[in-house]
Amino acid sequence: MNKKPATPVATMQTVRMFPEVRQIPDFALQGADGKVFNKASIDKHWTLVFLGFTHCPDVCPTTLGELSKAQKIWESVPMSKRPRVLFVSVDPERDTAKVLADYAAFFHQDTLTATAPEPALADFVQSLAMVYAKKPLENGDYTMDHSATIVVLNPQGNEVGIIRPPFAPEKIAADMLALSK
Repeated sequence: MNKKPATPVATMQTVRMFPEVRQIPDFALQGADGKVFNKASIDKHWTLVFLGFTHCPDVCPTTLGELSKAQKIWESVPMSKRPRVLFVSVDPERDTAKVLADYAAFFHQDTLTATAPEPALADFVQSLAMVYAKKPLENGDYTMDHSATIVVLNPQGNEVGIIRPPFAPEKIAADMLALSK
C-alpha cells in the first residue's frame, strides 16, 4: 500500500477521504464507444465511480439522478478540469455499450459508461473493494445486487475516498470542485 496521503483537502462535506491512496491495478473495461476504458482513460480527472445496471428499479436511477444534479453544478468548469462520473454496469449480459450509454445520457450527457465480461468486471469491482452478485427471480429473470457506495478516484486513477448514501448533490459537487482545483 502506498503511504502517501489521499489528498491534502481537509474540509470535505460528504467525501470520506482515505488516510492513504489505495493503488488499484490497471483495468480494461469496454467504454460506450466500444474502445477500452482503462486507468489512462481517467486522463487527469477526478472521477466518481458508481456500479449499477440499466434494469435496476430504484437505487441506480435514483443515484444517477442525484449525480446529474452535481454534474449540472460543475458544468461551468472547463472540460480539462471538470470532475467525471463513470457508471459501470455489473450486468454485461443485458447492458451493451449502446444501451448503457443511452441510459446514462438520459440522466446527464457527460456521464461516462463502461462494462466488461467476466473475469475483467469482477477484477475491477474487487479492486475497488466493492461487490455485486446476480440474483435469480421467481419468474426466471434476474436482478443484480451491488454496492451502492460511490468510489472517488484521483487523476492518477487510484482510489482516495468514498461517498456513502444518502447522497447530497450540492455537497458532492462542492467536494469534487474543491478536489479539482
